[in-house]
Amino acid sequence: MRAFVALDPPEAAREALSRLQAGLGVGRPVPEENLHLTLAFLGEISEAEARALAEGLEALARSAPAPEVELRGLDLFGGRRPSVLFVGAGGAGLAPLQGRVARAARMAGIDLARRRFRPHVTIARFPRDLGPTAQNRLAEFLALEGRFALPPAPWGELTLYRSHLREAGAIHEPLAQFDLLR
Repeated sequence: MRAFVALDPPEAAREALSRLQAGLGVGRPVPEENLHLTLAFLGEISEAEARALAEGLEALARSAPAPEVELRGLDLFGGRRPSVLFVGAGGAGLAPLQGRVARAARMAGIDLARRRFRPHVTIARFPRDLGPTAQNRLAEFLALEGRFALPPAPWGELTLYRSHLREAGAIHEPLAQFDLLR
């Protein structure tokens, strides 16, 4: 199964991100229920590895404080052919939590790819060939909303997700959810 571990945004952040998406008018917005901040992309894992990781995350959640996540600024992945629009994220406790989640995944026998942690929330995806009209609309949106920001707030729900890929977009199925300390 294809899986990842993420923080789910609190309702106020989810609503603000949804309002931001409404003004985009280009690409495919991420459905509100799929908004998340990935802490560890696990790739293809077995059910046994998922169970072992869920046990590790349960233990982690008993001692890990909810990070104070701040959302700030819009950016694109994909260079000259953007594929993803995202809101940057940071804040106290986020990097240490990501490190603990990665350790729990490795303890569960999951071989994580070594990549730099760049915390963000994806809000839209774009087709491979974004035409000139859509590119102009995206540039206008970035000029208007590029300084989007939300103040720090605790993000206390940690979720192990299974991702089902489809042509119309992924469906994220929660396998296990944990409340971090507040």
